[in-house]
Amino acid sequence: MMFIDRLFLAHVGKLEQAAAMSGGTTSWMAITMFAGIVSYSSTIVAHHYGADQKTECPKVVYQALRIALLSYPVVLVISWPASHTFSWARHAPEQQSLELTYFWYMAFAGICPLIRSAFASFFSGIGKTRIIMVASAIACMVNIIANYVLIFGKFGFPAMGLVGAAIGTVLSSISMAAIIGIEFFRLSRKAPFASPKPYVFNLGGIKRIIRYGFANGLENLLGMVSFVVITVTFHSFGEDIAAATTITFNWDGVAFFPLLGIQIGVSTLVGQNMGAKNPDGAEQAAYSGFKLALLYSGAIVILFCTATKFLVGLFTPDVPGIDYTVVKDIAFKMLRLAAFYIMSDSIYVVAAGALRGAGDTFKVMLISTIFHWINASAICLSVYYFKFSHLTTWAICVVGAAIGGFIILARFKLGHWKELNLLED
Repeated sequence: MMFIDRLFLAHVGKLEQAAAMSGGTTSWMAITMFAGIVSYSSTIVAHHYGADQKTECPKVVYQALRIALLSYPVVLVISWPASHTFSWARHAPEQQSLELTYFWYMAFAGICPLIRSAFASFFSGIGKTRIIMVASAIACMVNIIANYVLIFGKFGFPAMGLVGAAIGTVLSSISMAAIIGIEFFRLSRKAPFASPKPYVFNLGGIKRIIRYGFANGLENLLGMVSFVVITVTFHSFGEDIAAATTITFNWDGVAFFPLLGIQIGVSTLVGQNMGAKNPDGAEQAAYSGFKLALLYSGAIVILFCTATKFLVGLFTPDVPGIDYTVVKDIAFKMLRLAAFYIMSDSIYVVAAGALRGAGDTFKVMLISTIFHWINASAICLSVYYFKFSHLTTWAICVVGAAIGGFIILARFKLGHWKELNLLED
């Protein structure tokens, strides 16, 4: 949804567009660990589903909802120190003001993605992801309409700019959580999932989610912190490079979302097969995921290299008073360089999804954290110590990101994950 915000805000100003990027990613940094823990319940649902324990599936979701609700106050507490990221990165005062505005809207609405993750885990775990797709499409339309009305001041509403974009994203997040939640309550009461009082507190169920999901959540947090460090470091170059970086990460994010869909599918199939005690079937599902992801990422590489002008142009409109000439030149080069790590990204996403689906979350977290933080540290040194140019720094970022895929693939090939049993206490 934040992609839509940045697309609309390109017509407002470079600072507004960049602020939505840094403010949004920094707010997600405070939420992501708990969202990672909650969303891991989908893997536990998949294991129960594969083991033909379908009445246990809704019970897992109710425990995940408890974790989501209890996490929200902690998210708000964490958000306060996180909000100082922009001043630590030495952003211009006018940029900080915009970033903080967007940040706090997203932080206070943080309960929505937490609840949504719990409800969505049921459908991804049983392999019925159509409702998630439908809810996402409706939420996207809500975001587009709300942004158009509130950012530019249509139908009697005042023009709110960045605030309008933030409100539009909050409304879309609420709508998505509501749609998936209503469908969960409807389907979970029917056979073969129905059981007496599935909402009863289950300490063992909560412990299982936290036990296996904690590493997943910690990986999300540490990975997001490193991404925020990278983002705010690039934004410290000034508003033109901040806008170009935002455009590059916008398209990188759009390209990445279908890979996340493939990852969820692989994780679900691996989880179901491991629950059914069929590790060979789990491995076959992973290899099918590799083929699909590589085919998709190959198409994205071609798109990034051949349609660069069009992709960048969507975020650099001809608006009176806003000069995007420098931004376009920088974004062209950064987006084409980004194509080099897309293939490696696809390998990483599928291998990590397969390992998480089997329950090997700690090693995935360890590998991910090490290579993400080496990359973030290299970028900080490049900018603040060696004083490298933005393009040299971006090239270092691309090379660092590409290496991670092959490291996680090596862990997958070792095959230790085939011996895990996630349903054992």
